[in-house]
Amino acid sequence: MPQQDATQLQEFIDASKAKGASDEFLAAFLVRRGWAADDVYGAIGNYWERVTGIAVPARTGRGESARDAFLYLLSFSTLATWATALGSMLFELINHWVPDAVSTNTVYDLRSTVTWQMASLAVAFPIYLLVMRAIFREAASQPERLVSGVRKWLTYIALWITAVTMVCDLIWFLNYFLKGELTERFVLKAFVVMAIAGAIFVYYISSLRWDRNTDVGRERSRNLAFGAAATAAVVAAFCLGLGVAGTPARQRQLEADRKRVQDLRQIAWAVQGWKQQGGAIPANAAELRANVIGVQQHMDDPETGRPYEYIRKSDREYELCAQFAAADTTGAYGGSGSVTSHFWAHRAARSCFSLDASRTVPW
Repeated sequence: MPQQDATQLQEFIDASKAKGASDEFLAAFLVRRGWAADDVYGAIGNYWERVTGIAVPARTGRGESARDAFLYLLSFSTLATWATALGSMLFELINHWVPDAVSTNTVYDLRSTVTWQMASLAVAFPIYLLVMRAIFREAASQPERLVSGVRKWLTYIALWITAVTMVCDLIWFLNYFLKGELTERFVLKAFVVMAIAGAIFVYYISSLRWDRNTDVGRERSRNLAFGAAATAAVVAAFCLGLGVAGTPARQRQLEADRKRVQDLRQIAWAVQGWKQQGGAIPANAAELRANVIGVQQHMDDPETGRPYEYIRKSDREYELCAQFAAADTTGAYGGSGSVTSHFWAHRAARSCFSLDASRTVPW
């Protein structure tokens, strides 16, 4: 503040105090007239220092601190992490439950994406709750912590991001509406974005009113409501993701089966390469294992260690068999037992695949 303004402010406060004006009246009046609260309280402090002859004591740890910055940065970073993970998981679940004929998503892509988002939720959301609990516990005994400049800056940044997200969501929705391309999948995704961003925006915009005079206890119910709603959404999404991706044991089975299909495909390529060099295909698996470099690591089951079955039918036709742990999750044997065009479709049992070494190995 310029020296001339500081002098005028101090003279006004000194004269007002001489007429009996209270500190509360002067602070409220001058702040309403556009003076910065810190400047007003500083001038009032100068007045009382002259009257009492004692300097205003400086409180250690007041205002900004490295601890405040750490807590608020951690709370907002974990907020961004779990909110993004929640939205991404719901998008993937919508893609799964409301299929699109032109979508290129695969079941394996779904599982890998959903499990990543589940892990993000499981780590970031509990940390967010613990950090927010620590912030409000400290604010209950030290309300001045709510005046943190770091908190206000990060809150405004979060509000800006959520506001931009909601505006873009509305533009996105209106664009598809005007083009007549609204689909059930699109409407659900637009609703997810608006619900998550809107809830965060409403909660944090009201938190900007908090100051050292805020009744933290009165705000507790609103904070608990937001926390309970967020917890319910995260837990529900996590359970839905677990239902789609499967338990860790189920995931292990699916990964093992995926490795088995890769191994069988590698063996088929080795047989095809053998055939292209001329003559008949190998008589047995031992001959193939002994003469083709690089195929040895694909000849045995990854869990049992037993060799895959190689059955020679003719000079160019053969079968490859393996024992699978789970039904194919690509839809070929996903529950109804109906077979699709997927060549490597299998049940949770011994499955054999007939191949021709003179033809391209199927994918």
